[in-house]
Amino acid sequence: MEPSEAAARFRCLSYEWFATLSSDYFVDLHVRRSNRPGRPRLLLAPVGSLYDGHIYSWKPGGPVERLMTDDFASNGLLVPNTKPCHGLVLMRCTDHGGYFVCNPCTGEVLALPDSKLPLKMTLRIATRGQPEAPYFFEVAYGLGYCSITRQHKVVRLFRNIEVSSCEVFELDTPAYWRPTAEQPPLCHVKEQKMAVFFNGYLHFLCTDASITTFNTCSETFGSLPPPTGFVNASPVLTELDGYLCFCYGEPDTDDPYHVFLLRDYMKGRWEKLCCIDRMAWPESERMLLRSLCIAPLAMYHSDDGQRKIMFGTGSCKVFGVDFDSNTPEILFTPDGTIIGSCEDDSNLPLCLFEEYLGPVGRTIDEMVLSSPITKAWSDILKWLPGRSVSELNLVCREWRAMIMADCFIHSHVIHANLNKSPRIMVVLDPRFGHYMDLKDFVGHTYLPDVDDGTLFAGRMGLAFDSAINKHVLVHITYKEKNLETREYELQCKFRYVDIQEWILVDPPPRPIADVPPVYASGKIYWMVDPELGQFSLSCEIVAFNVETDEFEVLQGPPCSHEKGRMSILQIGGALCVACSNKSMNVIDIWRMKDIGTWLIEHHIELSGFSPEYSSENTTPLVVNPKDGRIFLNTGLSLGYYDPKMVALETIYSVGILEHAGKICPIICDESLVRPLGRT
Repeated sequence: MEPSEAAARFRCLSYEWFATLSSDYFVDLHVRRSNRPGRPRLLLAPVGSLYDGHIYSWKPGGPVERLMTDDFASNGLLVPNTKPCHGLVLMRCTDHGGYFVCNPCTGEVLALPDSKLPLKMTLRIATRGQPEAPYFFEVAYGLGYCSITRQHKVVRLFRNIEVSSCEVFELDTPAYWRPTAEQPPLCHVKEQKMAVFFNGYLHFLCTDASITTFNTCSETFGSLPPPTGFVNASPVLTELDGYLCFCYGEPDTDDPYHVFLLRDYMKGRWEKLCCIDRMAWPESERMLLRSLCIAPLAMYHSDDGQRKIMFGTGSCKVFGVDFDSNTPEILFTPDGTIIGSCEDDSNLPLCLFEEYLGPVGRTIDEMVLSSPITKAWSDILKWLPGRSVSELNLVCREWRAMIMADCFIHSHVIHANLNKSPRIMVVLDPRFGHYMDLKDFVGHTYLPDVDDGTLFAGRMGLAFDSAINKHVLVHITYKEKNLETREYELQCKFRYVDIQEWILVDPPPRPIADVPPVYASGKIYWMVDPELGQFSLSCEIVAFNVETDEFEVLQGPPCSHEKGRMSILQIGGALCVACSNKSMNVIDIWRMKDIGTWLIEHHIELSGFSPEYSSENTTPLVVNPKDGRIFLNTGLSLGYYDPKMVALETIYSVGILEHAGKICPIICDESLVRPLGRT
């Protein structure tokens, strides 16, 4: 029987070959013939000293071979489950990198949605009198298989102090994560302990060493006890020699390592297979194999015919131990191979590997776009407000999958905001994310107390990198600033919203003014501070490209800083600059048509509305595409200016001129995007 990679290529010969080699009969036959018992093959996913961006394979007596690239993991280390499930491998990417289902034979990878930072593990504030959604702080994943429907299922078990919750994701099914029909028992799981699939059940190892079982066909729960006499010492659950295996023993020590097999599954009877006395090992082997993580992988026959247990370590070393002598046999070390030496880790970077021709399944986006009915509903729902769409995801599994698909979310952002009146909210407390809709804020007796000099100084910009579907924060600070000498020193760093680590980049080539920046067409724009650096009367703008992480300087409209203040805004997706003329008490809004080409788009005359509105204290924020009115903010008053009638309607005013706080309105889009991570 040909290896999976070669057999997969033969599918391209003709439609008949494709149908035959993709049939359930051939896939099952290929699995049985290509994976002989007693001949283990391992998948290796370490980051060695010679790291070249690949996942590798190895079998006893053979060389290390490149298997597939690991470019699907954006950050963190890849941790595979110890045993594949019908040929597919569940991989966890550390540092909130998400979960993936892989077929190492064909190189196919499916990123599981909502697995980097699951919605259930995000604190959600209740709105409109709704009860607060439960918050879970721990989760464990497992990959199982239903023999009745012939479907792979990914199951994840959440837990907090009071309750557990379980969700199922079926591969290659037009549906999203769904809850199980039966409520799971309260069980304290850990993400580092992925569930083990055996005998039609997923087995979740809890922190108290008890085992919660999940039947992948009936989707019911059960439990198994740990072995009698268990001592809480880093338990490990896996499958070994056709039995469920329970091991324990403190890693990175010379303590005994106990291995149990569940001989009678129905009665929960464990039998001790062996107890490995690491103190009896030779000093050289004991030091070489000491690791933060040790777990059994498989049974195998050595060259002398002895039956041994194959173990893996956190430093990607493999050794075998027989039942009698306990003497370790070093089978593999990455040193001297194309992997290079590996640092020890508390996660096991290797697992068993099976030849398998089956697919990992299509993404939700692919399934949504391939269904005419779903595509038609998508074209309808994309025009609705985000809150209405969120409520409609409860209609059925197919609608929920469609609404959570990236392709729908991106389409919804465009169409739901097309030619709509802008939604305006008022910041009440930026420290805790408290906002109020403008229509609710108007007429309210609340006096805002937002100090825009510290929290809204304009040096923090938010953008969206469409190439990787992530929001980006860019933070610019002054390390040195001297207005007399015009000398300054800037520092710039950025980070993705769902990742806490800041990355330093080269600062902009011009000083940044204390004016809120704006995002448009893949770039963040700041006004240049005319009081620092090289003297210039003209208007300049600094732009940060979120895809290249580079700054550039643009020439602004033909306005002079001496005539009045300037602000920057985005109207209809285009970059605009508002230039005031304090002598005439007017504001002109310039729109950039092309690089370096500016045209006056709007003209605001405020002489008839002073002193409440003046060109020096008024900032235009947005233009209503329906009636052309311009929304203005003075910090103490909010109003709509009608350029056709030269009329101004004040909709809110603090009424206390000496009030220290300022109103801080923000423009909001209809959006289903979750900035803290979806996939």
